[in-house]
Amino acid sequence: MSKMKPLYDGIKLNCTIVSDTHIDEKHPMPWLPKMRMKCALKNAKESIAPVDVFMTVGDTTSRGSEINWSMTKECFDKVPNAAKKIILPLGNHDSWNDDGYDAALKNYKKYYELICHEKREKPYFSYVVNGYHFICLATDSDSGCEAAISDEEMQWFTDEMAKAGESGNPIFVFCHQSLNQKHGLPITWDKSEEYSTLDEGGIGERSDEIEKIMKQYKNVYYFSGHSHMGLCGENCFKKNGYASFEKEDNLNLINLPSLACGNHHGEDKSFCVGLQLEVYDDKVVIRPRNFKKHSFIKSVMIRNGKPYLEEKI
Repeated sequence: MSKMKPLYDGIKLNCTIVSDTHIDEKHPMPWLPKMRMKCALKNAKESIAPVDVFMTVGDTTSRGSEINWSMTKECFDKVPNAAKKIILPLGNHDSWNDDGYDAALKNYKKYYELICHEKREKPYFSYVVNGYHFICLATDSDSGCEAAISDEEMQWFTDEMAKAGESGNPIFVFCHQSLNQKHGLPITWDKSEEYSTLDEGGIGERSDEIEKIMKQYKNVYYFSGHSHMGLCGENCFKKNGYASFEKEDNLNLINLPSLACGNHHGEDKSFCVGLQLEVYDDKVVIRPRNFKKHSFIKSVMIRNGKPYLEEKI
């Protein structure tokens, strides 16, 4: 086992990113998702370079209930100070509750403050960390598996992207759902490869608007989860036409596997896999890591024959 070490010297931003932890009291083995979350947190805590941000990309819980969020808090309590900042964007499962969306959002806000030590007024928000913008989109009403993005949120997103663009730094956008028809969607939406519409498994009806806004800026990275697709690299792209890391124009699209639930359609379908985001003066590096094995994954070629993404700024 080895501690996480930056790929290069002079790191400016260091982030551990996971998705779809699905912590759930009704899981057949409720301790298992918690164990995998704590494993990722321990990797971050023991990193040679301090981790600036630890974040999930939604579906931190399987239902946005009080008890599921309480179980999530236990993970962070067991591994305190894993990162300087914790960020937990809202996923579709986090917005589901037996008492409806408003009840789920109430629990989310309550435990966001308890875990992240910051109040959340809306499910969408942004941060500036070490000079780099983190913009988190989320459904702002009940929407099933897709994300309902209101006019208010779209205007907010437009304004936030403009602010981020003025910095000249890479921009990091997070939303639980990927853009429509990316990463092999809708075929890769589930194991059965059955779907009713071409947009199934994506963010929903505002996908084109969001994509158009992001493509107005340089060095934009859009992170998603949701589909539980395993880690797919350039060999998968050559064979099947999709991958976990895709690029269109200046827009990088990154889809994370599920940390704690089964993955499919991947070259690496392992549990306990997430990403390490490293930013340097002249480049962005994203490396897949198996947190259970405490090692970076080198068996999947991400781009240019390398087991990681490296993009010049």
